[in-house]
Amino acid sequence: MIADQKKFMKNNVSKKLKTIVIFCSIISLSNYVLISLKTEIVIDNRMKIPKENNLDFSKFSTTIKSIAIYNPKNYLPDEKKIDNSHGVIKDNSLYSINLEEKIKIAKNHGIYGLAFNYIWPKKRNIDNNEFDNIFENKKCNIKFLIIWNKVIKQFVNEDLYLMNFVLHIKKYFLDQRYIKIENKHVLGIKDNNTTKNELNIIRRIFKEKEIGEIYILSFKYDGYFNNCLQNKTFDGIIHSIQYNSLENVYGNYFYTHLLYSNLFKNKFDDKNKIFRTCVALSSEFTIINNHTKFSIYNDYSPEKFYLLNKIIIDWTIKNHKVENQYIFINNFENLGPDNFGGYANLNYFSKALYGLPIVKTRFNLKNLQNKVSVLVQAHVFYLDLINDIINKTNNIPVPFDLFITTNTELKKTIITKLLKLNSKANKFEILVVENKGRDVIPLLIQLKDIINNYKYFCHIHTKKHYNNKEIGKFWQVYLYENLLGNINIISQILSDFENNNKLGFIFPEHFHAEIKFAIKWNYFNLKHINHILKIIFPNKYYKVGKYLNFPVGNMFWARTQAVYQIFDISIINLAPKEKGQIDNTILHAIERIWLYLTKINGFYYKTFLYYI
Repeated sequence: MIADQKKFMKNNVSKKLKTIVIFCSIISLSNYVLISLKTEIVIDNRMKIPKENNLDFSKFSTTIKSIAIYNPKNYLPDEKKIDNSHGVIKDNSLYSINLEEKIKIAKNHGIYGLAFNYIWPKKRNIDNNEFDNIFENKKCNIKFLIIWNKVIKQFVNEDLYLMNFVLHIKKYFLDQRYIKIENKHVLGIKDNNTTKNELNIIRRIFKEKEIGEIYILSFKYDGYFNNCLQNKTFDGIIHSIQYNSLENVYGNYFYTHLLYSNLFKNKFDDKNKIFRTCVALSSEFTIINNHTKFSIYNDYSPEKFYLLNKIIIDWTIKNHKVENQYIFINNFENLGPDNFGGYANLNYFSKALYGLPIVKTRFNLKNLQNKVSVLVQAHVFYLDLINDIINKTNNIPVPFDLFITTNTELKKTIITKLLKLNSKANKFEILVVENKGRDVIPLLIQLKDIINNYKYFCHIHTKKHYNNKEIGKFWQVYLYENLLGNINIISQILSDFENNNKLGFIFPEHFHAEIKFAIKWNYFNLKHINHILKIIFPNKYYKVGKYLNFPVGNMFWARTQAVYQIFDISIINLAPKEKGQIDNTILHAIERIWLYLTKINGFYYKTFLYYI
């Protein structure tokens, strides 16, 4: 009897367990199906680089001698061999233009000469025919030099090997177009294994063959050039930065790090021996899918290329005599023109070379003059920055209203007094709010009832870094200057909106020191972003992917129509109490949701960089 009861109970429990498992499986399957049915929002709505025509720079002059590095056509990096399945079209590049025309284009844009990557001994399927064609065509009247791409092999007779190399290239050095430094023919060497003995042999052979003394330049990356200078192996270094040698490159933002590395780092002892290199990237890279290996270039823009060249040019003028003010561009084939940016790279390079402004001056603000269509909302927690906000907003060239939130009545009194004395705003309002929700919730609270009365708005706040005051100061200045730095910058931003009614959101390129945090912590905010989207769009099924892009620092310009749904009282009520949270709250999700709303509402976004 007891045995039968135990058997019955065991079977009964087994049936219940099976029922529970089946029930849980059904729920899990239902959830999976529901999630699968959701529309994943991909941030692929960045405004394309404007295609530019060929501008004429022939009337300008400079002491800078820019040398573009030229690869053999069949020795291009892999990214130039992509087929059209990746969206890359090669037919309109410099390589498809005849020799005389491409030299003419280069010279018009201030390219002083070309540095040819010369492969010797010859690799299989690689030759130097294109260089020989340019060399033999006297109508291609441009200066040049050779960078020896040394193919590493073991040779029984080193002297004979090097003698053959010198005899092979002698004719080029005797040409009147060949570039000299300190009245010596320049030989570049792109190899980190060339010994001091080999270089001494080369120097000796050059003298014996009546070519003369040579100036040996080593094409070196970060990790090698200091040793070369200390050992006095080379006369000079063509210094280039590899993307994989930069510290803390998160989220594939190679180009931004390159820009700032050139600005803040690279303190050389023998500066007169260093020749700086900037990296040109074809605008083709901007349309390649982020999941490909080419995503290291996903934040490239002609503006960044302009600023990088400007940094290098200023450094060169400061550290080199006039006769030695050489800079290098890597690579000639990426300068364009191409089917996407046209002559954008070349034009922006020339503007940097000749000290011309990057911001365009043809503005379209007439429709913003007769009515207050623009507002600025600023959250002022740190009172010491209120004068910066007043001064910057006074640069706005059209009528605007200024809305400010702060957290005490005393701050409100001080701010009111300063605004009455100094602000050019059409009107201003100051709201005291609870110290809750950082700058995000005050923005939503103050504007929720009036945001739709305005066409465009700018949001800023008194930004300070939570654990690094020095970075915080750089970051705050960077954002303020790019968004409100001067009349031209603001006029350009507003004109961009006015000229394109599908442009919904504009913010500065990511500040270099903060990219790693933005990318690293994105994962924790996905659930919060999806929750907000569910509140805003209860009848839609949206979800966001793992790769987020957003205005790091939460300062921007926006078209109200592109993001208006975020000003929702039910979202405002989700804000947590202030506990010094670094991330993973609804506030951080709101900071990251702007571009998703812009995409859902059918608008594009644009990033820019006018100030560093």
